[in-house]
Amino acid sequence: MIRRSKVYLKGAYGPGNFGDDVLLICMIKILKEVFVSSDITISINDISAGNQFDSDVNWVPLNSPIFSDITVLGGGGQFFSFKHNSVARNKNTYFIPWLIQKYKQGYTLIDMIIGFYLRKRYGISYKTKNLATFCIGVGPFENGNDKECQRAIKIFQYADFLSVRDRVSKELIFEMCNKDSFQFVDITLNRELWYNNNKRIVNKENKNVKPVVGIIIREWTLTDIGSKIISRLLDFEHQHKEYDYVYISFYKKYDVNVINKLEGRKTIIWDPIEFTVNSFIAKIKETCNVIVSTRAHGVLLSTMAYIPSIAVEIEPKLEAVQKMMPLSVQLVKNDKLDDLSTYIDSALNYQESDFIRKVDDDLNNNSTIAKESILRLKEWLEKVKE
Repeated sequence: MIRRSKVYLKGAYGPGNFGDDVLLICMIKILKEVFVSSDITISINDISAGNQFDSDVNWVPLNSPIFSDITVLGGGGQFFSFKHNSVARNKNTYFIPWLIQKYKQGYTLIDMIIGFYLRKRYGISYKTKNLATFCIGVGPFENGNDKECQRAIKIFQYADFLSVRDRVSKELIFEMCNKDSFQFVDITLNRELWYNNNKRIVNKENKNVKPVVGIIIREWTLTDIGSKIISRLLDFEHQHKEYDYVYISFYKKYDVNVINKLEGRKTIIWDPIEFTVNSFIAKIKETCNVIVSTRAHGVLLSTMAYIPSIAVEIEPKLEAVQKMMPLSVQLVKNDKLDDLSTYIDSALNYQESDFIRKVDDDLNNNSTIAKESILRLKEWLEKVKE
């Protein structure tokens, strides 16, 4: 049976990656303002868990072939290639185990055949009449004009509506295919889409106990510099006994090797069965005085909950998100990690009212831009669905 849909939402959706899960929740809310639930199809890595987010839409296996009237590539960094990334992808598993894995994920024989044809014919696994990219991140492409870069170019050339979350992404699209795009911000900066806790009390340092540093770690094998940063963050507490530590994983399945190294240490690990988005953020807020994050959404979502946050530049994305929240977020460049304790002390030594004001100033500006991005997308969706 061929999979067909009125509107198809595609992204790097888990569930299980907290940042992508929040993006997914935001995108569902946006699409439901234009379409009835039964018209919405979403590809996801684990379709059995999709109902945790919404039981009314149609869930299909990630990258399964879809024929749709409208396709939206919704948020997040979907187009990039790191040098180590391309090497890792060439290390394919044997065909039979791969086939069994696909079957368990919900693929059918027809999916296999049609998907193979679509990728050979068009370079992508879906066919659509109208295509939009919505507040996506683009780059870097460290391997130059490789397969991932060519896939991105095909999609950008085909897209009817292009919007990105940052200036670098906009410039890359223009450079790659001479097409202009709308520049907005990450859609989670419209906090109304995902956050329902207006409590603004900051977990200020208690002078009688050590401040707690929450370190958002991740598995990283895409660059040598990034791998070294993770190792140094795991060792940081051995050199700095003046703080207590909690290690936070946004992606339990992917971070398993790093999590195994944390035996005996305090951890907070995202699990969509155990937590809601808001209860997970609340857990971090009640535990940590400051956040040090190697994940972009670790910076954005924590800051929006009024937790002082420090971005560590493990990849260009971290610099991009710091530029979205320049008043309230500090950025540690990858060659300045020796100064991390100075950044932590600065984040702890704040005036509560001043910090809240800076977060609100950053957020007010970005929220306006995020809402404008949604309005533009909805106008395009209304136009093409007629």
